[in-house]
Amino acid sequence: MEKVRKVKLTATQSLVLGFIILILIGTFLLMLPISNNDGKALNFLDSMFMATTSVCVNGLTTVVPCTQFSFFGKTVIMILIEIGGLRIYELYCSCAYVYGKKNKFIR
Repeated sequence: MEKVRKVKLTATQSLVLGFIILILIGTFLLMLPISNNDGKALNFLDSMFMATTSVCVNGLTTVVPCTQFSFFGKTVIMILIEIGGLRIYELYCSCAYVYGKKNKFIR
């Protein structure tokens, strides 16, 4: 019987992997025909760019979101923005904790 090796991820690897997984999930949700007003699937690059820009909370777009996306698509984008903002704050708090800086939010 072989032993299964468990891989331990560092905090940085975990954070990056979380961003990548979130972007991929968002990409595939935005590619669904239900996400678009015209009922057709959005191409992979536009979907991935929209998911990435939503998760990274920078606001760049390759399509006009208010006309391109349905209510479902807009909801997906809003959720990606919220989760992405929390992940960025998590990164900030982790860096502040690691570098030992005083932060009123970390006790």
